[in-house]
Amino acid sequence: MFNETSKMQRIIITVVAVVAGLYLIMLAPTQAMQTLKIAMDQAFVRLIPHDADFYPAIPILAATYSIWIILYVFAGSLSLMLAKKLYDGEKWARATALGLYAIPAVGGITMVIPWFVLALAEYPEKGVPPATISGMPPAMPIMLLGLLFYYIILFADNDSVKNKFLKLIPFTGIGVVSGMVFMNGQHGVRYFIHIPGNFITNAQGLITANPDLLPFTSPLAHSITNLDHLHWQTFEFLSEQMVYSPQTLALLLGGYLNYASSAILVLAIPFMAMKKK
Repeated sequence: MFNETSKMQRIIITVVAVVAGLYLIMLAPTQAMQTLKIAMDQAFVRLIPHDADFYPAIPILAATYSIWIILYVFAGSLSLMLAKKLYDGEKWARATALGLYAIPAVGGITMVIPWFVLALAEYPEKGVPPATISGMPPAMPIMLLGLLFYYIILFADNDSVKNKFLKLIPFTGIGVVSGMVFMNGQHGVRYFIHIPGNFITNAQGLITANPDLLPFTSPLAHSITNLDHLHWQTFEFLSEQMVYSPQTLALLLGGYLNYASSAILVLAIPFMAMKKK
């Protein structure tokens, strides 16, 4: 998929590798962590007291943001290591760099969307107070700069305008799909791990932790078995007897399988770039 590069193009690619590497190591992790902290604080203070369905977002975001942050540092470190090979015009290095910069581009998408859901969105029908946060998340530059690095690496060669346009479609599409698949996975896992019995409504009508926690021996206390006794939409108790719920499997696959699918799509990018035709 790559054509030959001129010396000036190789210099540009090398500079991008160094700048991207330093950014992903030194700035992106802090921007991601700031976004995570603000979004989680808003969920704790503004959303969860009015809707317990928001609580599973806390462990999910804590885990996935942490993984993305680690991947940013890894991608940045490898970007710096590839700088010399990129200057030498090695196509495998350029394909690898393309995959590395897909990490902040896709990861940035998955960090921006929760900001709109947790920090900016209004839910008056649930009694949620108005948002106190405005503007874009601190992680927005991660997505934008990731895309910038990505497209510079993709287009910095002597290929024709027509071929560059043809490359734009699949290499953009696979990143967008990866980000959206990941976010669908977030929602699947969110409902999969939700244990309704851990929450009650207090006298003020607010959601709070259940002081009488479900015993760990109860099927209602585990995400695999709780929907066999609860209505999968309203979480109303249905029966002491187990009634197999297909929703458990649907949520598991719709969550964790989508995570895996998103990762595979990102991993596919350098292999696509190495194709000769």
